[in-house]
Amino acid sequence: MITINEMAKLVNGTVTGDGTVRIKGISSSDYAVEGDITFAVNEESLRKAEKSKASCVMVLREEANYPKTTVRVEDIKLAMTILYNAMAELLPTQEGKVHPTSILGKNVKTGKNVVIEPFAVIGENVHLGENVRIGAACNIGNTVRIGNNVQVYPNVTIYDNVVIHNNVTIHSGTVIGADGFGYVPMNGKTYKVPQLGTVIIEDNVEVGANVCIDRGTFKNTIIGKGTKIDNLVQVAHNVELGENIMVAAQTGIAGSTKVGENTLIGGQVGISDNISVGKNVKIGAKTGVHGSLRDDVTVWGYPYRKAAETKKLHALLSLFLKNMKKIRKLLREIPD
Repeated sequence: MITINEMAKLVNGTVTGDGTVRIKGISSSDYAVEGDITFAVNEESLRKAEKSKASCVMVLREEANYPKTTVRVEDIKLAMTILYNAMAELLPTQEGKVHPTSILGKNVKTGKNVVIEPFAVIGENVHLGENVRIGAACNIGNTVRIGNNVQVYPNVTIYDNVVIHNNVTIHSGTVIGADGFGYVPMNGKTYKVPQLGTVIIEDNVEVGANVCIDRGTFKNTIIGKGTKIDNLVQVAHNVELGENIMVAAQTGIAGSTKVGENTLIGGQVGISDNISVGKNVKIGAKTGVHGSLRDDVTVWGYPYRKAAETKKLHALLSLFLKNMKKIRKLLREIPD
């Protein structure tokens, strides 16, 4: 738990009311109980929060004469994000437990407070760090290395030799380390390209549900520090994602492509193979990226263009459609 005064310091806020009250949870006003903090950003949510059982309400700094204890901030979304992460770190450490239905191979090494849930299968020569939780029915291959404070949710499959660093979260249904899609057609036959690399996931990465991250061919697929991957994303062999990248759902990144740090990739984006995407790039939803992009650009559409150009193109097409009869009439008047 944390006092309201301590929370205010974390988020650079100002307290009105009793700042010594201890807060144990964050909740919406619909479900808040005594000991919770909730938030309100407009008149309706302010009224709901006032009637709730919450012990404290986070409001904008200019809000005046509110009847409950408040923490007043400039940016509620940012403040609640900071507070959520701070309170998550205050949670008590889990107690280690290996369920009797799980199967552990030879020479499995575990750190302190490791939890292995029912029907999980752990291969040989696996290393699990401290405070790791392996969910029910997960399958962890041989010689996998997992760092500290890693949460692997149920039904995740991690192939042999994958390396996962610290503070990583992997959601259900994800497959890490499957063979990449590499084939060579020759003389009426299709030959499989060797997939001899692995996958390395660095610190503070979160991988959504039903994501596929393929192993490399002769080198490794790498997911950089702080990168967040949404559900239903395909990351192909040899892809290198830099630090602090955000990848939205249903995106596909083809083989041997490199993406620079701090890049934002919208939903249903397709990125071609063997190209380079620079740093601080923004790629709009449903964009098709078929060539390399330099740093600090924003692109949108298929084929991709600068976002401003794509907007102009759509506006022009709308103008043509709206005035099609007039345009046809003018074209008929032009002599051959």
